[in-house]
Amino acid sequence: MKGVILAAGEGTRLRRVTYGAIPKELLPIGNIPTIRFPLETMRLAGIKHIYVTIAPKTKHNILDALQSGRDLGVNICYLVQEKNEKRPAGIGLAILSVKPWIRRDEDFVVACGDSIVCDLSSQNPFACLQSALEVHKIIKPFATIMVYPTSFNPTRFGVAKLKQLNESNGATYGDIEKLVEKPSLHAVQKFKTGTLNYIITGYYIFSHKIFPFIEKTKPDRQNEVQITDSLELAIRDGERIIGVIHGPLKGARSCEVYYWDVGDPEDYKKANIRLSKLDLSSLTRE
Repeated sequence: MKGVILAAGEGTRLRRVTYGAIPKELLPIGNIPTIRFPLETMRLAGIKHIYVTIAPKTKHNILDALQSGRDLGVNICYLVQEKNEKRPAGIGLAILSVKPWIRRDEDFVVACGDSIVCDLSSQNPFACLQSALEVHKIIKPFATIMVYPTSFNPTRFGVAKLKQLNESNGATYGDIEKLVEKPSLHAVQKFKTGTLNYIITGYYIFSHKIFPFIEKTKPDRQNEVQITDSLELAIRDGERIIGVIHGPLKGARSCEVYYWDVGDPEDYKKANIRLSKLDLSSLTRE
């Protein structure tokens, strides 16, 4: 199984932090750059071949930082996602750019380069992908998505509505009934599962069948192809999508499970406050 880390975004929300001088994926969280979170999460899950999508003019520092990946225990290949004002952008097209390198019989993992998932109650806080991979392996759905439960306003995220929740080998998951990107406050109420909303963490496991649905997805008002729209098309076409919960639930063994979107200045601040005292660099060598 291959991995894909999306790192071609412009990071406009973080310009007051980066001043446009460095990619948001290289902003430090504690004593490691942000992009090491998805990279380490994949490596610990046994994924050693990773594609990193970058923008041609603004993300060369990522190549300088990660290089071939050999010293990090992985093999990295870089895909340049070219952009212009007339061409649509968005996560959907970034994922579509890896199509020539994914076999038709092969599933693959996608993670946003500015998304952090970690479990501070485990031996290694980066070991967060295994449960989702296990569920995906057993059920063999069209796609599996890691979602995070929240009772707070989720209107700046993609949100998934889950059906009845199930348990398997310590993982909590459910079929996804529908998805929406950045819903209104009114729509948020309709997407609740029980008393909670489930936001998409930016970690996905796809089959090769995702590509035709991305190709059929129309750009939104911002001229972006949203992967949530592609997944919604797949659901309407009868495909099964599973949401695996990453986060604290009632009765869970720990509440030290976190998700942060570092592309948001407040989340970047919260992540640093929580993780600044940990020697994360030492954990990346395990």
